[in-house]
Amino acid sequence: MTFQIFCKSCGSKLNAREDLIGQTRNCPKCSQPILIQREEAPTESAASAESTEPTTPIIVNAPTITDVPMGPKLGEIGGYIEGLPERLEYRNRYFVIGTDRIIALWEPGKGWQINVGNGFASAKKNPAAIPDQGTFAFVELVVEPPEEGDRLKELKIFKVSIRGALTALYRDDGEILHKVDSPCELTKSQKNALMNHLQRNFMFEILAEAKEIVAYLTQ
Repeated sequence: MTFQIFCKSCGSKLNAREDLIGQTRNCPKCSQPILIQREEAPTESAASAESTEPTTPIIVNAPTITDVPMGPKLGEIGGYIEGLPERLEYRNRYFVIGTDRIIALWEPGKGWQINVGNGFASAKKNPAAIPDQGTFAFVELVVEPPEEGDRLKELKIFKVSIRGALTALYRDDGEILHKVDSPCELTKSQKNALMNHLQRNFMFEILAEAKEIVAYLTQ
């Protein structure tokens, strides 16, 4: 059962499940924290600001492996974040980025690779190298195949701040998708780390065509 709440920061009208009452989640519109509780109708200004907007589902729980069985798409388990991939796509690239370095990356056929200091190694074989706390960025690099070569189309960036969330990297390739909090932006140091990786692993011609991505990472 869901009920309607309003974000006090941006006035967005949202739906929340009753079992989330008393918990805090981020607003999908402005990313500000919202204490989920039943409340009175919003002020007239907030209501009018959203009068023409469709109701947006609130970012609900980021389920743990004990909450839901692995396998179903996010849209089938009662809550999702708009834009978050439903599964890891073979052609795309995925990264978990810490304060100033890439913590882990996903390679097709190899699964999650963890940064062990002098390179990357299997996360499944090196669980002790996975940080158990901190705030991280989960990045999807969307790669589209033209007739020849690859084309970098888009970056999608999300925040991961749940304690112990990165242990998902050695249990199941796609489980980390259930640990994401909300959309976010990369810091300058995170941008530098990702840009350095792209420069080492993609041909110059491919990066030259990805003008928007390069502009974002170098601004």
